[in-house]
Amino acid sequence: MPLTILCPLLVAMLLASACQAGAAGQQAPGQPLDVELEPLYQPWERVLAAYVDDEGLVDYEALSTRGRADLEEFMRRLATADPGGMPDEAAQIAFWINAYNATVLWQAVEAYPLESVRDVGALWGLVGGFFKQENPVAGENRSLDDIEHGILRANYADARIHWALVCGAFGCPRLLRRPYLAADLDSVLTAQAVEFVAEDRGLRLSLEENTLYLSRYFDWYAEDLEAESGSVIDYLLRYVRGDIADTLRSNRDSLTIQFMDYDWTLNDQARGPR
Repeated sequence: MPLTILCPLLVAMLLASACQAGAAGQQAPGQPLDVELEPLYQPWERVLAAYVDDEGLVDYEALSTRGRADLEEFMRRLATADPGGMPDEAAQIAFWINAYNATVLWQAVEAYPLESVRDVGALWGLVGGFFKQENPVAGENRSLDDIEHGILRANYADARIHWALVCGAFGCPRLLRRPYLAADLDSVLTAQAVEFVAEDRGLRLSLEENTLYLSRYFDWYAEDLEAESGSVIDYLLRYVRGDIADTLRSNRDSLTIQFMDYDWTLNDQARGPR
């Protein structure tokens, strides 16, 4: 074959091979992911891929038996991990989100069977004990509240974390079937924000009632959303899509905002669908 033909053919073959490799490396947010390059998360990846469904509900019954070893192993790794030594802020945020979500599953498994995480540690009508329990994470005993409020909210100015932290309830955002990773953290957090406000448990707009119904998240974390966008409505307009976005822009000054009751039912596959 003449060299003038062979060279273009070789170039084309190399380009095709590179494109195929790039395509193979792409992962849709929420899908199981090969985390071979992140050994810390390997047992956590196995838990999520095997015991979480596409709706983000957890097979706690199976996880408490067949999947318990992987979950225990990940909790052991979390205990001695050093997020401060991670290369960048994205890696640190991903670590703390994974730590929070894994701790929720661990504590729910420990208390299973369970109607709601609010039943754990309830005393004299008070709730919240589930979020005050401490587990060794990154060299210290930490609660879920410590991770969420004392670390993530205190140190990282990104309100999208609220759509990634899954507190073990039906009212929560969807638990992904893969760990959070620094490499695609920004795109995944944005996708989850878009997803949450597209669902009824996140946002419902009634023109007949001139009312915007919002998840309690937009009440609980209004300070974070306003600090980032100026107002809750402006924050929503970053992520709502289509007709709802157009309607919200056109009617924002006249709409009444009402916060919906939060569904604290355990995010258990046995109780689904939502």
